[in-house]
Amino acid sequence: MNITVVVDGGGSGCRLGAFDNHGCLCATAQDGPASLSLGEVQAWKHIRSGICSLAKQLGEPADWLPTHLCMGLAGSLQQSRREHFLSLMPKSIKAVLTTDGLGQLLGAADGQAGACLSIGTGSVLHWLDTSGNFDMAGGWGYPLGDEGSGAWLGAQLINAYLWQLDSHQSNDKAAPLFHALEQHIGRDPSDVQNWSTCKTSTELASLVPMIISAEEQGDVLANTLLARGTEQCERLLTLAPDNLPIYIVGGLADIYRPRFQPNIGARIQNPKGDSLSGLYAYSKMRADNL
Repeated sequence: MNITVVVDGGGSGCRLGAFDNHGCLCATAQDGPASLSLGEVQAWKHIRSGICSLAKQLGEPADWLPTHLCMGLAGSLQQSRREHFLSLMPKSIKAVLTTDGLGQLLGAADGQAGACLSIGTGSVLHWLDTSGNFDMAGGWGYPLGDEGSGAWLGAQLINAYLWQLDSHQSNDKAAPLFHALEQHIGRDPSDVQNWSTCKTSTELASLVPMIISAEEQGDVLANTLLARGTEQCERLLTLAPDNLPIYIVGGLADIYRPRFQPNIGARIQNPKGDSLSGLYAYSKMRADNL
């Protein structure tokens, strides 16, 4: 059976899909982070593990590898990372590597003109205009980019906590969100500095459920952080042509979608497909152009 495997990889995990030569999705799998920003070896390790899961579902031996592998991975625009990552793969694999956001755009818009904001551990905006031109904005990566993302929200929370500690506010006056954070990371300077200096984007994004839970309970700080994140997303969306429909995808899509201003909310449409279907379409585009 002629199988094409596609991989959508970000900072919190990766999703894999196996398509037959008719474009039918035969199997899916999930595994750990596959953002190249977190390490090329780790990314290939998790993708290889996901392929093993697909092989089991397809009735293939455990060491099976697809002939065609199309990957949309965060952090893949950096040339040395790309080259090192691709060098880790067996030569038998015909590999195609692009960004995760492009696959998400092609899937969400079904190959038509549109703008797709992917907002999860990281954030990036891709669009295809009515003249058939692709472009993108954001997606520069943690710690200096990816505004509004899960990693960004986690970093903003830690920063607010540092100011709370420095101002010597009593715990009774601290926001409830700080109480939850303190239980999670501690108050000792050594423990706190571990979070302020040594954590990855994935680890910082792991704090987001805490923020969301606190916001649902009326926490003012949590609401402020999400409001700031919404502003960053809206700022990014203004960079795409304003005549395009907008698609919001990723782990924080449902959190941000209802918060957008009406002029943006009116342009938001439900995704027509997902990143796996988009990456399969991209793999066929690449094959047709060879």
